[in-house]
Amino acid sequence: MHTDIRAADFAAYKQRFLDYTDTFKDVPDAAPLRLKVEHTFKVFDHACRIVGSLENEAAPLKEKARDAELCRAAVLAALFHDCGRFPQFRQYRTFLDAKSVNHAVLSFQTMRDSDFLKEESGRVRSLAQCAVLLHNRHTLPPMLDADARFVTDVVRDADKLDIFRIMVSYLTSALPERDAVLLHVKDEPESWSPNVAEDVLAGRIARYGDLRYVNDFRLLLGTWMHELRFAVTRRELAESGLMDMVLSQLPKAEALRPAVEKLKAMLEECRNAGGLA
Repeated sequence: MHTDIRAADFAAYKQRFLDYTDTFKDVPDAAPLRLKVEHTFKVFDHACRIVGSLENEAAPLKEKARDAELCRAAVLAALFHDCGRFPQFRQYRTFLDAKSVNHAVLSFQTMRDSDFLKEESGRVRSLAQCAVLLHNRHTLPPMLDADARFVTDVVRDADKLDIFRIMVSYLTSALPERDAVLLHVKDEPESWSPNVAEDVLAGRIARYGDLRYVNDFRLLLGTWMHELRFAVTRRELAESGLMDMVLSQLPKAEALRPAVEKLKAMLEECRNAGGLA
């Protein structure tokens, strides 16, 4: 791991995050918020591993390992990327942005207004806040600065890797928070949205707004394989077996077979060749 990026070095920031989340402990039915705390620390750990693996990447990414501020911004952005989820849930009782507020914008505003990174350089603060603001975008701005793109990609990969874990746990069980986590979609085992399956075949990332059924969530997760940017993320996903579980739960309908087969082929690329280019 990069000598300047060790999880232990961020203990004060992790405590700052916990102190912040503790102010929401009296929110009724706060189990989903406790899940967000767990999610945050797992995303943080994933980001540390991504940054620590840069020496194994191709040249453009490998060079980023030598920029300590860049790597630090990525890890700090991962730690605070979902801080807006807490006021979002308190006010709106949902994590569905379309029915409340863009949680990334709220996270950016919370991070900035609370001055969570007051000890950091202006460059680190700016890059981290930019990544937090952009981490949930369906597509990133094409003219985004290369450094800002790198920091944002770290957060997006780390975030997705843990969301795979979360979604699989809720897709395979009837846990109390299941409806909130799966954004209140319909649980009809043999149903899916044709437009989401078309996204798979077209190589597009599916949109949350198009999800109507639990199986749409499974297809959405599959499309995320297109977007994973780091070899370590792709390897971890393939080795975790999570995507295998997701695909095994999709309907066996002939009409869905082409989309499922494409996702299986993508997963094999991750497994056999370190992932997608």
